[in-house]
Amino acid sequence: MGYRLGRRGFLTSMLGVSSLPLLGSLPAMAQDQTLTLFGDGDGTEYKALLAAFEKVSGIKDRWEGVPFADLQNTLVQRFRTGNSGIDVFLVDPSYVPIFAKAGMLKDLTSAFEEKTKGVLFPSDVQGATYNGKMLSMPMWESTQLLFFNKKLLAKAGVEVPDVSPDARMTWEKVIELAKKVQAAGAEVGLSFEQVDRYYQLQILPESLGGGPGVKGDNLLTVDVANDAWLKAGKWYGSLFADGVASRGPTQNQEGRDLFIAGRLAFFVGGPWGIAQFNKAAGLDYGVAPHPYFAGGKAVTPSESYHLGVAADTTNADQALKFLNYACLDKDGAVVATNGSNLSANIEATAEVMRSLPEQSPNLKGIDLLMSYELANTAIRRPRTPGYLQLEELFARAFSDIRNGSDAAQTLTQLQSELERSFKRIER
Repeated sequence: MGYRLGRRGFLTSMLGVSSLPLLGSLPAMAQDQTLTLFGDGDGTEYKALLAAFEKVSGIKDRWEGVPFADLQNTLVQRFRTGNSGIDVFLVDPSYVPIFAKAGMLKDLTSAFEEKTKGVLFPSDVQGATYNGKMLSMPMWESTQLLFFNKKLLAKAGVEVPDVSPDARMTWEKVIELAKKVQAAGAEVGLSFEQVDRYYQLQILPESLGGGPGVKGDNLLTVDVANDAWLKAGKWYGSLFADGVASRGPTQNQEGRDLFIAGRLAFFVGGPWGIAQFNKAAGLDYGVAPHPYFAGGKAVTPSESYHLGVAADTTNADQALKFLNYACLDKDGAVVATNGSNLSANIEATAEVMRSLPEQSPNLKGIDLLMSYELANTAIRRPRTPGYLQLEELFARAFSDIRNGSDAAQTLTQLQSELERSFKRIER
């Protein structure tokens, strides 16, 4: 989760968002029987889902994608034309308020609100709701785990961490062990999968009690330079300055590749990487709870993609059928997980969790761990109208910190930049 967008193009497109036509809910006009789904990448992750839906429904579908970093900007531009050519698209739930204001999302309340009760996690439905309307359909859920290389730890004489939430390590302890494993020959001690991204790094200041970076009734009061944020930023920078983490991996797959190659001791990432880890020859790995700061609280990232129906679609009936299959139908929701993603569908997630320990002996207890995290430590990103700016400028600031900039100066600057940016947002 998370996006790294070009700031100029990103902000330029969004500053004019209020001028977009408020399209509202359009009637179903099934003119083109091929359902177009839009998201990031080449659609590999959705290939099984699209094939399964076409088989059970008889509705033809096709995938259209752009690079991950271009997704939000491209969506906005497509809808500015008044004829997006999109039927269903991936929606980061943090963007629901912004997309709602832009008139991009069809109102799903009458079609699905009642049907979601007892089927989807209530917190995910809440994330799909804005101003009393259900505007997106939750598809996935997420959590983060601490993966570790058993061979590298054994070489350093480091005891394998336990998978139980009761054995959760502090960040301080993880860094101590990472340095010890590096001294025994590991190339990299610790790596985050989503480098510099708000989704994964929000938990650092949150664990220290610093909050999500915005506050107030409208979540437009910036608060990214308090003591906890400064401490978290300084800690993050120290990982790279001390050589515990490498400045090299900057993309999700690069971090996973480093772990798969046996060059990385500890890897903080999502369960979606498990399929790759299980296929990697010679990789003996384990899973532990996500760390927290000593004296702080345990928090973990959550949420994932929703599906939205384009307000200007001419295939509304087909689009609604797809959402029903991919999210509310348990079998369809399981297919959508690709075997290791978590689902917003309660029964589908339970099935995925049951199956994971069967995939590898390295995953014993992971089902109980993830169940615990979702119920007890999961936090969500703030539903601020300024989330677009928060995410973009956060990524740039933490990239600067990772590359050696002073954390205090950088976060103070981030505070000022966000304050200026938020002034353009209607309160």
